[in-house]
Amino acid sequence: MKRILAFVLLFALCLLGGCAKQPSYFVEFTLSQNAYSQGVKLSQSQLSELRGEVSELLHEIESQVSTEIEGSDLSRINAAAAGEEIEVGEHTAAMLEICSRLYERTGGAFSPALYNLSQLWGFTPEFEGKYSVPRPEPSAEAIAEALADSSFADIEISGNVVVKHNGAVKLDLGGIAKGYMSDCVRELIGQKYPDYCGTFSVMSNAVLMGQKQEDAAGLGYTATLENPRAQVTGGASPNGALYFTGLSDTAVSTSADNYRFYVYGDTIYKHIIDPFTGKPSQNGVISITVLVPLSQENAGALADACSTAGFCMPLTDALEFYRSLWEECGIGAVILTSDFCYEVIGNYHVLQPKEYAALVRPELADSVENVFTLREGEATDTVVPDEREKEYISLFTEK
Repeated sequence: MKRILAFVLLFALCLLGGCAKQPSYFVEFTLSQNAYSQGVKLSQSQLSELRGEVSELLHEIESQVSTEIEGSDLSRINAAAAGEEIEVGEHTAAMLEICSRLYERTGGAFSPALYNLSQLWGFTPEFEGKYSVPRPEPSAEAIAEALADSSFADIEISGNVVVKHNGAVKLDLGGIAKGYMSDCVRELIGQKYPDYCGTFSVMSNAVLMGQKQEDAAGLGYTATLENPRAQVTGGASPNGALYFTGLSDTAVSTSADNYRFYVYGDTIYKHIIDPFTGKPSQNGVISITVLVPLSQENAGALADACSTAGFCMPLTDALEFYRSLWEECGIGAVILTSDFCYEVIGNYHVLQPKEYAALVRPELADSVENVFTLREGEATDTVVPDEREKEYISLFTEK
C-alpha cells in the first residue's frame, strides 16, 4: 500500500521457508549506516547485532498479524464464527485498540475490516502477480454483499479477546502494521542505545530519530516524497516530487496510488478501498505523506493509518482532517492530486526539485524540472486531471 524514501542499506527480511510448515516473512527493514548513541558512532558489529534483534522482533509481530500465516491471530479471527472468542497476542491486541480509536477519529474512513472488499477487487495476496491485470468492476450486487460484511463496528475488542458479531467479517491490518512495527523497533533501539540518532524504515514507514549527526549541508534529515508520475514527467526530477528538509524525531509514511493498482477504461483502480462505497478510492488524490512527531504515542502507527485515511474522504474533508491533526497535535501532511497540485499542512520546509538541487547539486539545478504546483486558492472535491495524468493512465490502457 505504501512507498516513500529509502534510507541507505536495504536489509530484506524475506526468509523463504525451507519446509512447508515454516512461515515466510515479507517485511523489509532498512537501517542507516550512520547511527549514533550518546554521540558515539555505532560500529558495524553493533549494527549487525541490532539488525538481528530487529529481525526477530518483526518476525514475532508478523507471525501474529499476517493474514497469510497459518495459525496467526488474524487467520484465526478471520476464520472464527460469530460470537466465538479469539484470544490474541499483545501486538494484535495493541494494533486493534489503535485501529478502534482511529476508526472513531476518522468517522470510519480508516478501517481494518475491508479484507472481503479487497479480495473482491483482486488485491489480496492470492492475486499477487495479477494485481495489474485490467478487469471490469465487480457487479453492484457483489460490492453491496461484500460491503455488508466489511464493518469494523462488528468487531468487539476486550483486552486480548476479539469477538465478531458478524462471522463473515475479515480483518487486514496492512494499513497500520508497518507503522506499529516501526514503533516497536524504535522502542527496542531506544532501550538498547540511549540518545540514539539515526534513521530506519519498516517497508514504507520511515523513522528519523534524534538529530542528523553527519550534516555537512546543514539540512537535517531529508525525506524524499516520491514522484508517483515519474513515468510521464520527462526531464523532471526522476524520483522526487518534493523534498522535506530540517526533519528530526519524526515518523514519516506515504500512501500512493502507483503501488498495487490496475487501469481499466480511463480509470485507475487502486488497492486503497473506500469503506463507504466499497470501491477503490476515487477522490482525485494520488499520494499522501503524513509526518508525526515522535513525541506522539504510536507515532509510526498514526503516520501509517492517517496516510491511508485521506484517500477515503472527499478532498476538502481530507484537508480539514489533516488541518485538525496539525492544530491538535502537530501532525502534518502533504497531499498530491491528479491535477498535479499539492497542499502542505503544517509548518514544514518543503522544497521543489529545483530548489533542492540548487542546495545539494547546484550543477544539476538547470536540468531539473518541478513536477507539482502548490495549489492557489481553495481546493474543491472535483479534481480535474492534468493532461499528464491522462498520459499516465494511457500507459496502462490496452490498445
